[in-house]
Amino acid sequence: MIKPGIFLFLSLFVIQTTGFSKMTEFIFPKSEFNMVEPDTTKGQAGDTTTTLGKLDHFNDVMEKIVVYSPLPVVSYSTETDWLFGLTKINAFRIGTKDQHDTTFQPSHITALAYLTLAKQYKVALTADLMFGHNKYQSFTELLFIDFPNFYFGVGNDTKLNDECLVETENFSLTQKFGYKLTKRWYIGLKYHYNNYFKVDTVPNGEQCNNKLPDLSVNEGTQSGMGIIIDRETRDNRFNARKGSYLYFEYLFYGKWIGSKFTYHSIILEYRKYVTPVKWLTLAGQIYTETKIGDNIPVQSLSLMGGDNRMRGIYIGRFRDKNMIEGQIEARFPIYWIFGGVIFTGLGEVAPTIKAYTWQGIKWTYGAGLRMNVNKATRTNIRFDVGFFEHTPLFFFTFSEAF
Repeated sequence: MIKPGIFLFLSLFVIQTTGFSKMTEFIFPKSEFNMVEPDTTKGQAGDTTTTLGKLDHFNDVMEKIVVYSPLPVVSYSTETDWLFGLTKINAFRIGTKDQHDTTFQPSHITALAYLTLAKQYKVALTADLMFGHNKYQSFTELLFIDFPNFYFGVGNDTKLNDECLVETENFSLTQKFGYKLTKRWYIGLKYHYNNYFKVDTVPNGEQCNNKLPDLSVNEGTQSGMGIIIDRETRDNRFNARKGSYLYFEYLFYGKWIGSKFTYHSIILEYRKYVTPVKWLTLAGQIYTETKIGDNIPVQSLSLMGGDNRMRGIYIGRFRDKNMIEGQIEARFPIYWIFGGVIFTGLGEVAPTIKAYTWQGIKWTYGAGLRMNVNKATRTNIRFDVGFFEHTPLFFFTFSEAF
């Protein structure tokens, strides 16, 4: 079974070596998470203003580092050995010179590349854009992957000792484009291409159960196209404090668009955000995913877990044709540019909607730390630890989980 990885953004050590030695004298600075202005009418107003000015200057320096420099990543896990790579994010608002103008929704471009000592790799590029003063949405994702994953079988009752290390090699392209019909509603098209060159057990690695069917039948091209509809009222789509988001997606994978496999995919999602007081934001999400068909690759079933939903469950630990998940999260400032979250989630997978049971619900919980690296777009570096059955998983990435 996978061991929790050790994720280090080495550039964060710049804070310790260049800033923290001078910050020991700084007391109660303002937080970028709630932007509550300090009361300088009371004692030592001048000192408070000076220290806040120094912190703001240091934060500006850190923002420039994130904008112009990639961040190194190091991790270790049993299936990959040591991993070394670089990751980068640029967040911005298109169509305005004032990056603090909240009438323009933010956009971002992220990139990731890493290699492991086991000669595996992953290269990812994502562009999530909003332009035309929020009139148009565009999402593009490219993935090149040669990376192993643990496979536990299909169903809601898989066991840890069912694990099997499976190597996958694939190229994936996702493209979405949406057009604003009304003040809040968008409609658009989505295309998804995923070519799995290899899906097989790892030679000389952890062996699968002898009863496991031949996984190579899941190799081949998946090509799907369909519609997307969403309703957007969030104040910031990457780090919302108020508003809601409703999303519907339907894709059909078929031979007429070059797919080896034929099936339907439906996603329905709702998110809600409220900030009852300046120092607390409450966020909630309900997510459902359904796959219809008899020719669905196991790696494309509805997968529970990962770094965004049901944090604490290894992604794909539970998978089936149907999945429902819900989570709530409390977000709050801690100190200066640092914030925290606590979260919990419930979820289940099943072969049919009627097969859901109360006894089959999984529960996860955890907490996280946030570091603001772009005040204008409220972009954070995110570190979360999630628990499932008292076992932790760690995640280090950009932006909020939802």
